[in-house]
Amino acid sequence: MPRRILGGLIVRREAWTLSRAGKVAVLMALASLLCALGLGIHPFLAANNGGDGEVLVVEGWISMRRVERVVEAFRQGHYRSVVVVRDVYRGANKWTTGRYTADYMAADLVEQGVPKESINLLFCSAVRKDRTYHCALAVREWLEQNQMTIASIDVATMAAHARRSRLLYRKAFGDGVKVGAIAIEDPSYDPARWWRSSSGVRDVVGEAIAYAYARLFFWPGAPEASD
Repeated sequence: MPRRILGGLIVRREAWTLSRAGKVAVLMALASLLCALGLGIHPFLAANNGGDGEVLVVEGWISMRRVERVVEAFRQGHYRSVVVVRDVYRGANKWTTGRYTADYMAADLVEQGVPKESINLLFCSAVRKDRTYHCALAVREWLEQNQMTIASIDVATMAAHARRSRLLYRKAFGDGVKVGAIAIEDPSYDPARWWRSSSGVRDVVGEAIAYAYARLFFWPGAPEASD
């Protein structure tokens, strides 16, 4: 029987709890789970199933140090067109707006063998949130304006961003267009040991949170202009 004091306001009961061995076992299980997540999260985020698309979309903010990976994807695929898309801010010149990154990338693509006539630069207004989604909408509208009916596209972006980009392009294009991703390795950290560098932690943890948001809570809506 439970022991009661203070007129039954306080009751003493027996309870099960973890022993020392049990606590050790739980800690080991949690450590194993964290280790598995650490090893598996980057390959999960860096979805890489592209190669069959009709149009290659290149996110214009990615590191220009890895543009050769985009060139490799172009040579291995059968793309009708390459679209370098970049969200830009309001400004007097390309240096303040961010246009220069896409300009440089297009020039590098041509220099490394991608036909100039295949490359299209597309700029859309920067928004406060959901930028990848609104860039995807801009690509869809550009294709429609140019009367390009397609059944598939590939999106080339930095590795940990790839799964989220693929998801948001699928939301923008709908079920009628197959979307693939081409994950470009980030040269600033080792993807197999991303937790050993601050840039890797920021990238992987941030993208994991952003992907969870996009998967569970993102609802397409009107864009909010950015300054």
